Amino acid sequence: MNFIPKVLRKIAWEKQSIYKIEALPELPIKIDDKTIYIVGEHKHPWLLAFNCPCGCKSLIQLNLLKEADPCWHFMITNKKKINIYPSVRKINGCKSHFVIRKGKVEWFYANIKTKLQEGFC
Repeated sequence: MNFIPKVLRKIAWEKQSIYKIEALPELPIKIDDKTIYIVGEHKHPWLLAFNCPCGCKSLIQLNLLKEADPCWHFMITNKKKINIYPSVRKINGCKSHFVIRKGKVEWFYANIKTKLQEGFC
C-alpha cells in the first residue's frame, strides 16, 4: 500500500531539475531561478542566496557566518552538486519547508499537503 507513493516520490525526484552553483564576491542584481549563489571570498563565503523553489520568487538568503544565528552550512559533492543543511523553513509568505540535497529540493511532506490545500502550488 505504501509502494505507490514511494514510486511517485522517486519519479518526481529523478525528473526534478538540479540547481547550478555560482560563487561570486557580491550578490548579483538578477537572480536566476535555478542557481544557488555562494557569496563572499573564495575560502570565506558568508551567504547562500537563491529564489524560493516554490515559485513565489522571494529571495532566500542563508547566513553562513558561524558567529551569527541562525547559521547554515553547505557541502559541494564530487559531482558539483550542493547540499544545504539544516533545512530551510520560511515563516512568512509561502511558508516553504525543504532541504537541498544533491542540488535538488526535498520538500517536507506536511508542507506540501498544506501548500496544496492553501493553493500555493
